[in-house]
Amino acid sequence: MEDNKPYFKIGVGDSHYLIVKPLYRPYDQCQDEWDGNWVNSQILIRVGGFNGNIMASLRTDEFIRFKEELSKLYSTLKGQASFSSMEHWLTIHVEGDGLGHFEADCVAMDEVGIGNRLQFGLDFDQTDLPGIIKDLDGILRAFPVRGYAS
Repeated sequence: MEDNKPYFKIGVGDSHYLIVKPLYRPYDQCQDEWDGNWVNSQILIRVGGFNGNIMASLRTDEFIRFKEELSKLYSTLKGQASFSSMEHWLTIHVEGDGLGHFEADCVAMDEVGIGNRLQFGLDFDQTDLPGIIKDLDGILRAFPVRGYAS
């Protein structure tokens, strides 16, 4: 990607992927867990004959949950991890087969509630997980979760 904004990518090369790139907090002055954790994000999709570029409102706590679940999945290679956005902009459901192969079933919407839906799948292997987890760490450094008690 051309700028230095953090992002994560699932997929293979430049022809079959999903990129999620948080851009800014719309309520940056808020430090509470509700308003302070929204982050407007760009979702880029290239799968088969489809190309998409969607702006979505996601939450920082969704990124941390996904990172934690992917980390567990990396240690066992079997099980599931999910990214599920509160307003249903994006859903990613990753499943491992125990042998190092993963499938991500994804759904993206271009407008909350009334938008078009694109359902697609991405395959990857265990060697991709450390990079995705590292990229999620980068997102969480740039956009830390706010307002939750430790």
